[in-house]
Amino acid sequence: MAQNNTVVAVAAVVVVAIVAVAAFMILNNGGNDGKFDYDTDFAGNPIEVADNLDNGIVAIGQDSFRWMTYFELADKCVMVDMNDMTNYLGKSFMYTGRALVDIEGGNSATLKADDPARKFFTHTNCGITDEDVDTILKLKPSMLVIPEGFYTDYPVHMAAIEKAGIKTLAIGYIYTFLKEGSFEITDNLKKQIGIISIALKQNDRGKELLDAFDYLIKDLSDLRSKVTEKRTAYVGALAYNGAHGLDSSIPYHMPMALAGIENILTDKIDYEGSGVKTYNAADIAKNIKSDTILFVDASGYFQNTTNESKGVAKLFQGHDAYIVADYIWTGMNYDTIFVDAYQMMMYTYGDKVLTKAQFEQKIAKVYDLFYGMHISNRNISVFSKYTVDLPTSTTTIFDDMSAFHVVVRGNPTFGTVSIDSEGNLSYA
Repeated sequence: MAQNNTVVAVAAVVVVAIVAVAAFMILNNGGNDGKFDYDTDFAGNPIEVADNLDNGIVAIGQDSFRWMTYFELADKCVMVDMNDMTNYLGKSFMYTGRALVDIEGGNSATLKADDPARKFFTHTNCGITDEDVDTILKLKPSMLVIPEGFYTDYPVHMAAIEKAGIKTLAIGYIYTFLKEGSFEITDNLKKQIGIISIALKQNDRGKELLDAFDYLIKDLSDLRSKVTEKRTAYVGALAYNGAHGLDSSIPYHMPMALAGIENILTDKIDYEGSGVKTYNAADIAKNIKSDTILFVDASGYFQNTTNESKGVAKLFQGHDAYIVADYIWTGMNYDTIFVDAYQMMMYTYGDKVLTKAQFEQKIAKVYDLFYGMHISNRNISVFSKYTVDLPTSTTTIFDDMSAFHVVVRGNPTFGTVSIDSEGNLSYA
């Protein structure tokens, strides 16, 4: 009888364990089992599955090459957007993916119209031209990856491509990818990863990416538990349709929330698009406390030239102020959201929560999860208006991106900021 009781007890423990694991998997974004169940892409078209990637991928428009780099398919890209030929500012994926594209003679940011490789970069920024369509038809790629908006913005061009029988995948413009408060991955982000996994037969990598988001969300949650007293902050100079000054901000700033910092902006975010908008100094001033921190997004630090921007800067004289990496640049920097969160956490709560050495380890982990590497492989130094020294064999993505910023914009992606009586910024 005792033996039977033991068996029953063991069985009960096993059942409880199974239930616990199942519950964890349900809570953990469905368990990320690598099985994706989607029928249509973001344009509402049935998902077309590539037989193979032998003819390469054409990744054009905002975010397409970014996502191909996340999926470690940059070396399969035979044509990319013009914006991804030359623009490294704040786009960390460029520091791993750009050097890998499969474009002979494409390792240049100064290609002329008659250079043979020039046709494999679009002829308009985040768009498509007649000339680009001709190139795509000749390439006959295994898959064309474009933003959903191409079907409404370029209907004639897309009709010609589809008539030629080229398989196409329309991805979404996704800015707010973690739910406010819970930090749960949004359905749109799951779908983005899912449809790419299906169309390009990359289920394993899709699972890894979902797991990466989960890991980083959990790690930041663990660090937030060390915070004993929350501080408040304002983040300015966020980009939308280009760079802006300190009066550009957002009420739900994901990195700030992930870092356990309270945003002094209390209005509701517009979840259509980026959510970034312009604020006046009077509204910002209402909720500033004596220890409220100013964060300056690296993308717009140089834009602190207007009276409106300097008026915001003056509000924070005598306050702690820091530069943080680009939140948005030509689309959402998904990996930088986590880098920013660690960066803000380090600046705000110091060694009791996150030391500088730990911060460096954390952001290396972010890049390893998204790219399989955290060392920059940038192989282009000469640009039309400037030259940026190539990274060394030990230069990290974060440091190389910062060095690029210094040359092009005059400011790094990190540092302490001082504000003078006129609202001018300086960094150290």
